[in-house]
Amino acid sequence: MDFKSNVFRELLEDEYFIQWLISPDQASDKYWQSWMVNNPDKAAVLRDIKAVVNAIEPKHIHRLRSGEKDDILGHIKQYADQKRRQESAWDRIKTKPRRRTNAVLMAACMVILGILTANYFGVFDPITIQEEQPAQERMVVKQTTKGTKSSFYLPDGTLVKLNSSSSLEFPVVFSDTLRKVKLVGQAFFEVTRNEAAPFIVEADQVDVQVLGTSFDVLSDPAGECFEVAVASGKVKVNSYTGNQEILTKTQMTRLDVNSGELITSHFDPIFKFGWKDGILVFEDETFEEVFERLENWYGVTITVPPNMAIGKSYTGKYDNQSLENVLLGISTVLDFQFRIDGKQVEIMR
Repeated sequence: MDFKSNVFRELLEDEYFIQWLISPDQASDKYWQSWMVNNPDKAAVLRDIKAVVNAIEPKHIHRLRSGEKDDILGHIKQYADQKRRQESAWDRIKTKPRRRTNAVLMAACMVILGILTANYFGVFDPITIQEEQPAQERMVVKQTTKGTKSSFYLPDGTLVKLNSSSSLEFPVVFSDTLRKVKLVGQAFFEVTRNEAAPFIVEADQVDVQVLGTSFDVLSDPAGECFEVAVASGKVKVNSYTGNQEILTKTQMTRLDVNSGELITSHFDPIFKFGWKDGILVFEDETFEEVFERLENWYGVTITVPPNMAIGKSYTGKYDNQSLENVLLGISTVLDFQFRIDGKQVEIMR
């Protein structure tokens, strides 16, 4: 059995690893990130397994009850023990070639992933993978709808926090020399450093290149706003009009869609990064912009009378507050009444 197959078996027989695949948390994320640093020769195998799980990630995976997770673990361990006994017997009688052993291991992987998905969750994200393509060409698309956000890891260990109404496309496995993703909407990245493979975020009008840092990219699907804001490290921003800016911590740049220029300034992190921690922040925004933000944040539809105009702008901050509490605060300043009926919100004088 070759080295990769041994690592593959070692990981899939590790109950803590399987628990991490089923239901990751901060402690297990930290443990396996440290494990990859301490085992660089094995890290690629772990990333491959994680990437495949990400590619077929089922809906509602984090809503499993403890008993359901234990049931899944039991099936996986039972299957792994069965395969181990079979392979031990084959090794003793020397009738199975090494190539067949690897095939059995791959079959075990697919069965385990099948248990983790079809048998227990039943519903898959709409992702299609062409098996005949090289791994770097097989793409995964993560999407969020209005009122939802998502956090996940890329194949290289980079953490992504995807805002509502956004999507990120990336390969199942990155190449050794380049890590490129394509963003529509807004995402915050904590990039795993790898000097041999720059990390590039490609958006509609700009792209961002880094080695290892954390930053936020906003690429408005309507083509009206493109921003990059840096939390740590350094990034290089290239516009498709040929302009370039180098940004460091607390610097941001905004693309002027009319002139094609990049306009650089400093910013308050809470205004740019608060969304990823559930903090809703408004900064001198019109009531149309405020209501549009609320629709996207809470996944609701807000109806405003056609003849109603509010001339004031609004600035405010809400830390993980309900829609009703936010509207109460805003209505006091902008002077309106409201009624909430499920996902429908009516604004009134």
